[in-house]
Amino acid sequence: MVAQSINIENAFAPITEQLQEIQKNIASLSFDLNLEKYSALFEALAEEAKHIPDRVDTIYAYLAKRGWFVPFHFADLGLFKRYEALINEGDHQIIENDIQQYIKEHLSTFKHQCEKYFPERYKIMKSAFEAHEEEKYELSIPVFLAQADGIFEELIGTTFYSNDEKKLKKINRNLLERLAENGHPTSTTSLSYLLLKQLQEESLLHENFSEIEKRENHDPNLNPLNRNTVLHGRDINYASEANSLRTIALIGLLCNCKDSFDM
Repeated sequence: MVAQSINIENAFAPITEQLQEIQKNIASLSFDLNLEKYSALFEALAEEAKHIPDRVDTIYAYLAKRGWFVPFHFADLGLFKRYEALINEGDHQIIENDIQQYIKEHLSTFKHQCEKYFPERYKIMKSAFEAHEEEKYELSIPVFLAQADGIFEELIGTTFYSNDEKKLKKINRNLLERLAENGHPTSTTSLSYLLLKQLQEESLLHENFSEIEKRENHDPNLNPLNRNTVLHGRDINYASEANSLRTIALIGLLCNCKDSFDM
């Protein structure tokens, strides 16, 4: 994982300032309100906002090790607190089931985004979506993996499937540059960056063959989807709904990335 220096005090400063301003305005109203109740609410919201940057680091690293890159743009930000607690409690299956359901619920949205943002690729990805719906996961997974590779190169200007530290740093640098070019804050504390920074995580999805052998010797049970073994024909047992949802989640995140770049 590429280390990032996040200034938590400043990460959500605009949100905190807005909450404080609303709190002052409510206090100045002449009609009767339970001011103590509202004051406590805004203080709690402001405090909660400060913890999000740290939480996404924990959650993204955890998910990437399990082959997940999740488009959280449609999720309640309170989800990060819940996942952090589940990770600490070791409730891995709850997280797995929850994310699978989240991707299923937004499947049609991701499909629409693919058509909107990548029309030249849509014929290919439409077939992959149809294969997924028909439970032909042996067909949907390699297509989505290959298309994600090409889309990432178009958007970020570098390769995606690598755990090489220099390449991960390049992803981080290029991502920040592209966000800045499209009017986003030039900071690792912006909300746009926090939602997309998982793209520069180390992942079992990226492992080369030697990395896979080393990891399997230490934890043979941690064996999620891997791009190299699938596309090079070494893994013939990859076809599952969960793995197909992993590839769709990645495509969905890249669609959100394109959306951020086009603002």
